[in-house]
Amino acid sequence: MRTQDANTTWTINPSGQDCLALAAAIAATSVAYAGPVRYDNDTNYSWFYSVLDLTKSAADQSYGGIGDVTGSSFYMDYFSDFYPSFSYQHSYLGGAGGELWNSGFQNRYAAPIDSGELVGPGLSNGAWSQSSTLEFAWSSYDYYTGEYDSGFRGLLPPDGSPTYVGARLTIDNQFHYGWIGVQNLGGLIDVFAWGYETEAGVPVAAGAPTPGTLGALAVGAVGALSRKRRA
Repeated sequence: MRTQDANTTWTINPSGQDCLALAAAIAATSVAYAGPVRYDNDTNYSWFYSVLDLTKSAADQSYGGIGDVTGSSFYMDYFSDFYPSFSYQHSYLGGAGGELWNSGFQNRYAAPIDSGELVGPGLSNGAWSQSSTLEFAWSSYDYYTGEYDSGFRGLLPPDGSPTYVGARLTIDNQFHYGWIGVQNLGGLIDVFAWGYETEAGVPVAAGAPTPGTLGALAVGAVGALSRKRRA
């Protein structure tokens, strides 16, 4: 129950069920608190030919075109083409939106970031780019020699194992750092989670906060809210 007296004193004394609900609400709206925010793709949101905003949950994402990206979002495009002796699948980002950290093939390919690795101004041997290739799968056949060849040119693991790419967002004319958790499914890129640091200029660990820490953060927040505050 919440009460307010003449001195603007707020008291929260939730029951067991109310406490759990309050903890979940705090965890879900952690954007209001300085620190890293993580969203898991629990609605199977697909960002192919659409926009992924790293500051919104999966349920709050809205489909849009390449012209709808902002400083905190990305547009995923996909192109497949076939020739008599050559074919390829190309997954890449476009539009004047957020940037990914690139470090492969003349800094045109998004670099894999390990879980827990810091994404921020300290990254080296690469560059931030709004146009980033995530995967380039190809196959070719030489009619003269009968030789067949295929492979992946992207830097994401071709076996589909989860990895991360570093992101730089522009929010209110300031840089924020984030990450996207992705899997390479034969050239198609699936996203399983994403997140960013709410404080400008501060590095964020890829994958943070982990799902197991969200509950602890929420319980701590409930404890803080249950104390009386007098104006």
